[in-house]
Amino acid sequence: MNILSHIHIHRIPHLSGVGRVIDRMLSAHARCFPDACHRMLVSSKQYNQVYLDLPDHWKMASYIPHKSSTSLQQAKWVWQRKPVAERFWNDIDVVYCPAESYVPTKRAKLVCTIHDVGVFEPDLYHASMHRSFHCYKWRLLFRQMEKYADAVVTVSQFSAERIQEFFPGLASKVHVIYNAPCAVFGSTSSAGLLAEARALASGHPYILVPGGLAFRKNADLILRVVPRIEKLLPCLRIVVAGMNSETYVTRLDSLGVSNVVLAGYVSDEMLNALYQQAAAVWFPSRYEGFGMPVVEAMASGAPVVASRVASIPEVVDDAALLCGVDDAEGHVEALRSIIETSSVRQDLCDRGGRRAKRFTWDSSARELENLFKSL
Repeated sequence: MNILSHIHIHRIPHLSGVGRVIDRMLSAHARCFPDACHRMLVSSKQYNQVYLDLPDHWKMASYIPHKSSTSLQQAKWVWQRKPVAERFWNDIDVVYCPAESYVPTKRAKLVCTIHDVGVFEPDLYHASMHRSFHCYKWRLLFRQMEKYADAVVTVSQFSAERIQEFFPGLASKVHVIYNAPCAVFGSTSSAGLLAEARALASGHPYILVPGGLAFRKNADLILRVVPRIEKLLPCLRIVVAGMNSETYVTRLDSLGVSNVVLAGYVSDEMLNALYQQAAAVWFPSRYEGFGMPVVEAMASGAPVVASRVASIPEVVDDAALLCGVDDAEGHVEALRSIIETSSVRQDLCDRGGRRAKRFTWDSSARELENLFKSL
């Protein structure tokens, strides 16, 4: 099978979020189906800009460049429906878009991806011109998928239902294929990384908050809970990994607390070490299409507290303590129960480890191959 994948290549050098999903899915498919012929359709400008920073296996991939920027080329495809994919590679069987994009085809089957439709949820983002523009852009793109895609992959049943709510024309095309944790999560961390992780919390036990401080990640609730944790568990630190909104950093500073460590962006290897030594992993997000951090944490052997919202209950099942998205006291008590009761902590670690094994990139790649063959 000849597969042309439209890739936003700038997402690959520093893997996070959607970039990580692109990398793992395509790598797993190539590994599981070595007879498949993969080529990557990319912006030549972006490819040249990031080539030196690409992982080795991406440097060895087969590329077909187009001359426009990614955004401009996408606009041409949406508005003009040209050039068709066969202009780049005449013998393709499937065009696969592992992130939100669309490539018109003449004969080949088209499989697109929608990770979530959070941009359309009315209470998830503050009203702004920026949001209005993104809603307009994504609506145009998803309308093209309604008309021309042969299948649309999404990452949870929750996301499938929300896609169908906003875009009923996609109802018969949506297929759920779960994400999975990278192999690094659950692997043995080096003594150096473990020491570095402990040093972030100055040797104190800590709660790890992956995802940074942002509205969608429920930073408002986090900032309400932080002073309570400092009062109830003064020896504990809260380590926040990920990028932070300046608005919330300013608000954190105004609280006058000393129990929060803003670690910023950390590598997967460091994140694994942080998960492995955390007293608890706390992910009170307001909205997730899948919820990668909870699966990573479970795979790494950490107990999880998260919000009972969006895809998270579907992903964790009974392997985490779930609280209302605005229930600050519920989150405090859930965290306390893990930290103060070793049996609760161990039970969640055991359940989480078993649950995480449900998600593997090889099984997801096989589901993707079955979808390709069914079209």
